Amino acid sequence: MMFKTVIFITIAIIRIEIIKGFSPDTTCGVSKGCFKSYECSSGDCTYLVTWYKNGDKITFEYTSTIKGSSKYLCLGFSDDDDMGDDSTIACKYVSGSVSVEEGYNVEETYTRLSNPLEKISNIVTSATGSIFKCSFDRQINSTNPKIFDLNTKWYLLIAEGFITDGVLQEHYAHKPPRTKHAVDLFGFEVITGKKLKEPTAKLHGLVMVLAWMVFSSVGLVIARYFKSEWSERVILGQKVWFQVHRACMVLVLVLTVTSFMIIILDAEKYRDNLEASDRNYLNSHPILGIVVLILTCINPIMSFFRCSPDDDRRKYFNWAHFIVGVSAHILAVINIIFGLQLTKAGVKIGATYVMYVYIAVFVLFEVMFEILKMRERTQTADAKNTISMTNMDHNGKSEKQSANSKFSRMRIFLLIAHLVSIGVLSLTVIVYILLDL
Repeated sequence: MMFKTVIFITIAIIRIEIIKGFSPDTTCGVSKGCFKSYECSSGDCTYLVTWYKNGDKITFEYTSTIKGSSKYLCLGFSDDDDMGDDSTIACKYVSGSVSVEEGYNVEETYTRLSNPLEKISNIVTSATGSIFKCSFDRQINSTNPKIFDLNTKWYLLIAEGFITDGVLQEHYAHKPPRTKHAVDLFGFEVITGKKLKEPTAKLHGLVMVLAWMVFSSVGLVIARYFKSEWSERVILGQKVWFQVHRACMVLVLVLTVTSFMIIILDAEKYRDNLEASDRNYLNSHPILGIVVLILTCINPIMSFFRCSPDDDRRKYFNWAHFIVGVSAHILAVINIIFGLQLTKAGVKIGATYVMYVYIAVFVLFEVMFEILKMRERTQTADAKNTISMTNMDHNGKSEKQSANSKFSRMRIFLLIAHLVSIGVLSLTVIVYILLDL
């Protein structure tokens, strides 16, 4: 029943996410020129800018999905296919309010014009559900050097980003979608933005999901609740639980270092992967990643210097090892959630919801393991008292063995349930990561 519930929740999340875009305009290329997102080809647009000549004006309409509490969609007019010295018109969404403004780019620095509606009229704006729109007329003729004359053909650029205190922040993509040639705004040309593939960011996230959602989860559970299992069996001279725990945590270390190197080698600068962020708290993603890497490296180093099991100081190592390991796991899971929300990752928000389900499931199993552990201690203590008080060694031992066998079966069942649940959730997140690759 539990497995069915987990699967139902994740499938429902995916279904909800799929319908979040909007349908393309069927008049594109017929009576309107259009600049549309790559996703429009599958009928699930994330942005669309249309235009047509209307007397001495050009009527523009912007449509965009909303991401977070603020977002802008900006159309730039340039004399080349690069950013810089561009005339721009932006449609801004901030907490339910939608507005239009003209601006100008000097290199990559945006400046709002002193009169941001100088050539703009007939503005109509709306925000419904996850979509916001702006439509307006822009005068064709202009002598203002920062408001380009639309009789001329221009390269068109699309930029999306978030807004802070009313000011447009750096756009999501390093190289925003742009046309390969100058566009005649009196025609009905249709331009499709390139798919913003970020395979390196996706690979980085995929490796971290495997490391922390799968191997770290298993390693932690095995070390904490299975030391008494298979006590008579060894693998290469070590107890089974220890070998499984060590193998999982070595894989966590190797995968974490590998993932870190993947993203660092791809980044041009420290904050390179934050330029796509649309929420301020996501700026902590690289910092948390470095902290997780340090904690992951500290634990195996500590293990080399641990004292023998019968040493009085061993308990201090056990606590330190536990605290460092659990802290790394918690921070890693939080950071995966942050990473999945970065626009550069190109992952839909449904993956974040699956991570919330993962946290709930992981905590639920931890609670069940702890309850089972406490019940086992209580019944073991009762069995020992029976032996001591009745001197019925044979019956007492049989009772104790029976109790141990029962709790062993229950632990194994919980472990299997834990592995299946974590496996389903991890696979769902991986599918989300690979979905738009």
